[in-house]
Amino acid sequence: MSEPTDLSLLDIIKRQLALREAMAKNPRYRADAYVFVCEGVNYTCSRLGERRHVSGRELVEGLCDLAVERFGYLAPTVLKHWGVTSTEDFGEIVFTLVEHGLLGKTPQDSKADFQNLFDLGKTLRERYRMDDDGSSDN
Repeated sequence: MSEPTDLSLLDIIKRQLALREAMAKNPRYRADAYVFVCEGVNYTCSRLGERRHVSGRELVEGLCDLAVERFGYLAPTVLKHWGVTSTEDFGEIVFTLVEHGLLGKTPQDSKADFQNLFDLGKTLRERYRMDDDGSSDN
């Protein structure tokens, strides 16, 4: 998944309108979830050290890291409040954004790339408990 760069004011307005259309089409997720996924694409690319296409798994891994970084132990609660309880939910949001021109995809990308990757809540809780050296805080 990739996101356009170097936007003019008109582009920003068009993106805002497209984002509203995307949210209206799939309202089971809160607006914050859509914005978070867009931000997560940038976050994931910056962590990879280059602006390139990222796989569904890479994106979900980056979204989990960003959620823990921003929300700490509340990450599972925040995402659940937004309607996101599984990796499949991230896929639904991504493909809604793709459909409205807010993210790009390759012909090989599909919603299946997001299915059953891992238990989202458990993974977020585990990542929060991890120290910098990889050991658990228990």
